Amino acid sequence: MQLEQACRASGIATVVCSEHTAAPRVHRALPSLTARLVLSLDGGFDITYEERSVTRRAVVAGLMRPGVPVPLLGLRTHQRSVYVELSPQAAHRLLGVPLRMLDAGGVDAADVVPWTDSLADELSDCASHAEREHLMRDRLLQRLMANPELRATEAWAAVKMLRESGGCLSTAELASRMHFSERQLRHVMNRDTGIGPKFAARIARLGAGLKRASAGAPSWSVVAAEPASTTTVTSSGNFTR
Repeated sequence: MQLEQACRASGIATVVCSEHTAAPRVHRALPSLTARLVLSLDGGFDITYEERSVTRRAVVAGLMRPGVPVPLLGLRTHQRSVYVELSPQAAHRLLGVPLRMLDAGGVDAADVVPWTDSLADELSDCASHAEREHLMRDRLLQRLMANPELRATEAWAAVKMLRESGGCLSTAELASRMHFSERQLRHVMNRDTGIGPKFAARIARLGAGLKRASAGAPSWSVVAAEPASTTTVTSSGNFTR
């Protein structure tokens, strides 16, 4: 529990190990205000972009951006994987590159963090998912702490505000809280994260809607009818390309 709390405090938000036991299927990631590291413990993932397919053992992905296609990730029966979500600050510190250098299309993790191959081998030898999750948290926290701590940026603070508000802050409200003009806010966020405040707010609203649905909302229509959700849930086309 202490390790999990230390990871969360450092921006390692989620670590989940699982095995896909159903029939092979294709997975498309949902928009999120976090970076992601996904490792396969049984061969590579079959990843399909618009006109090409690749096989990768581990993928690092940044924030979704307008106009950037989200790849399809193929899961095979009995394929084991490890899924990690990182805050923008933790991702920059762990990966050594600004989040604007990555998008939701993802890159081969070996090109950014070569140690993922040896880590995947180590995880594969664990006896249980719980043991893998503990080892993954421990290794990530060690790697994170070994890298220089980064100065917090205004863009990271803005992303945090949007996430905590469920995307309910307008660009004007967010700029006011950050003591920026709207133009300055757009510049800072695009420079550090690769997306502007308006699109980030849409992602935050979708995330909040998904949480309400998983918490027991009667239907998607009820979630979509809520004021904080109408511009996102009913405009899913923003996230399908």
